[in-house]
Formats: sequence, structure tokens, C-alpha cells
Amino acid sequence: MKSRLQWSHGRGAQAVVARRQAYAAEVLVKFLVLVGLLYMPVLLFHWGEWIPFALAGGYLFWELGRINSALGELADLWNEQREQEQEPARTAALK
Repeated sequence: MKSRLQWSHGRGAQAVVARRQAYAAEVLVKFLVLVGLLYMPVLLFHWGEWIPFALAGGYLFWELGRINSALGELADLWNEQREQEQEPARTAALK
């Protein structure tokens, strides 16, 4: 799965993480649409009204997992970049 976050190199040692679109608004709209779709069987079969919100809550947990993996990916990239920058300094200090 590809992250929605983009790694942009800045000047010097700075780096910026830019998002491509309004992520929270998109997730909220998807959540509400999912609740609306799951609410139809509740109206037809007179099930408990909490069921659509519980099922749509699973979607929020899935999105949380995606954010966690994207931030882990960015942390790995950051660590790789810092390691490459520090390696010449270590070898120079050991000489």
C-alpha cells in the first residue's frame, strides 16, 4: 500500500512531509457514507441502531492502521537518510 504522505527534501537538514489532499475530511465523508449504507438494513429489518456505527468503526481502525504504517515508512526513510549523513562524520572522527 502506498502512503498518501510525500517526503520532500528541504534545504540543509530540513525535510518536509506534505499531504496530497485533505485526509481527515475524506475519512469523515467515507465514514458517514458507510454509516448511511449500513443503516439501510437497520431500517428494513429493525436491527439495533448501534450496529452501523460499530461496523463503520472498523473502518476507522483500518484507517488508523494505514496511518501507522505510513508514519513507520516515513520514520524508516528518515533514519536511512540520517544514517547516510552521519556515516562520513563517524569515519572522519575515527581517523
